[in-house]
Amino acid sequence: MSGLAPRLPAAWPLALLALLAGGLWLAWWGIGGDAVLGHGPVQLGLRIAAVLATALLAVLAGGRLVLGLGLSATLGVEPTGLQRAIAYALLTFAASAAVLASFGLDITAVLTTSAILTAAVGLAMQPTLGSLISGLALHMDRVLRVGDAVVLDGDLIEIVRLDWRTAVGRRRDGALLVIPNARISNETLVIHQGGRPIRSDVLFHAPAGLPAQRVTDLVTDLIADFPQVDAAMAVMVMVDGQEPEHAAIRYRARYWVRQLWDRPEMNSEVLRRILYAFRREGIPLPASRLALPEARQPVPEAPGGLAAAVAALLPGTAAQRLAEGGRPLLYAPDERLILPAACEGWALLLLAGRLRPEAGTGGLLAGAAAVPPLAIQRLGRAATLRRTADALAQHIGPFAEHAVHRLAAAAPDLAALRRQVAREIEDPARRARFLAEVGQEEEPSLGAGSVLRARRDATGRLAADPPVRAATEALLLAVPPALAALLPGHPGAEPLVTLTAALAETGPQRGSGDA
Repeated sequence: MSGLAPRLPAAWPLALLALLAGGLWLAWWGIGGDAVLGHGPVQLGLRIAAVLATALLAVLAGGRLVLGLGLSATLGVEPTGLQRAIAYALLTFAASAAVLASFGLDITAVLTTSAILTAAVGLAMQPTLGSLISGLALHMDRVLRVGDAVVLDGDLIEIVRLDWRTAVGRRRDGALLVIPNARISNETLVIHQGGRPIRSDVLFHAPAGLPAQRVTDLVTDLIADFPQVDAAMAVMVMVDGQEPEHAAIRYRARYWVRQLWDRPEMNSEVLRRILYAFRREGIPLPASRLALPEARQPVPEAPGGLAAAVAALLPGTAAQRLAEGGRPLLYAPDERLILPAACEGWALLLLAGRLRPEAGTGGLLAGAAAVPPLAIQRLGRAATLRRTADALAQHIGPFAEHAVHRLAAAAPDLAALRRQVAREIEDPARRARFLAEVGQEEEPSLGAGSVLRARRDATGRLAADPPVRAATEALLLAVPPALAALLPGHPGAEPLVTLTAALAETGPQRGSGDA
């Protein structure tokens, strides 16, 4: 009942109203024998006031009894606005009829006229009344709630408001839809409850000659690594069929996405990660047997070739030997650095892209943590620069465009750029407000030239130590132990210490270590 206090009449106004009605009745009874006041307009006025106060008390007390005890205590639900309006309307009608009858008025004619008018109005407002009644049924059933999503005409619509007559929904493109309650009640709807995970299926192909269990284990671990996937539900990778014309096996990956609206992007990201994983594991993508052999050859990981990417970081002789004996590994943005089993004991040299330290506790607290956005859902560099210039223009005017583009060429990262352009604002308070508007500081990251090592994690997977993820698309070179001495600083400091120091810097750093 405590949750109903703001919506139901409080007890003390009812008590005051009861005292007022009782006082009016006592006053009317007390002056009944008076020769002056007992037969004049004063007595009639007191009676009218007493009857009206009593009727109002009956309506308020009856509404509190019906809504508070009837719905809350008995059914355990909070009355909706429509239910309160209907209850008080019926009680008001009954109280009005009783008041008219107490003064000797014949309400039969009034009821007859009201019935005729009600029938005429009902016929004219049939769609509206149908939606009102459907809205009452929806509120009573409580199957559809604010925050749920329904599939209507093939579109997924989130319910943002439930009214007496309509439900207001928002499509994925941001458009608002006003849906009559009658349509919701009369159609068979698919309802996705808000705050609950939703199942998603993705189809992909693998070569027919590859053991199915190897594909299943690889893709299962890959999907389970997404923080957007519900860790409490099993990830299943199943054989879905064969395609002999492509010498391929069709697989179906089934998993549960924590947020409904992330499902399209998640399906795309799962397929993207599968492509990257197949490339690292040396698994060729199925292709038509009619395709030319040249069309089946993979594109080199680095523009200009692997040797050129290594030569940009190391001397010529060492770069050539590392390029010939190393193994390139390409990772998608936000992907954890999990290595092929053949790289046991190898060192890792970051050739291109950036890495960021692994945040949180992996999947152990995934259910309690906020779902981070996917890489494709975040603003890119160009959009971030545009947003920074627009925010700066609110403080310094049109010069903001020139300042941002001038400093962007030399800034090592976006965080440094924001700090530099903030110096253009003289007022410290406005400068702090600008920094709050454009976002928080970025996580420290590793740049090209960093050296990592591989270790088995708690799950037995071969991963980078300490754990890191790709902040952008990252190209690494796995170096066998025989060539590890060619890496910068090897043998030298402990890789963990060097890497931790590198993460403290915002610009590209070089770590060192052994395999």
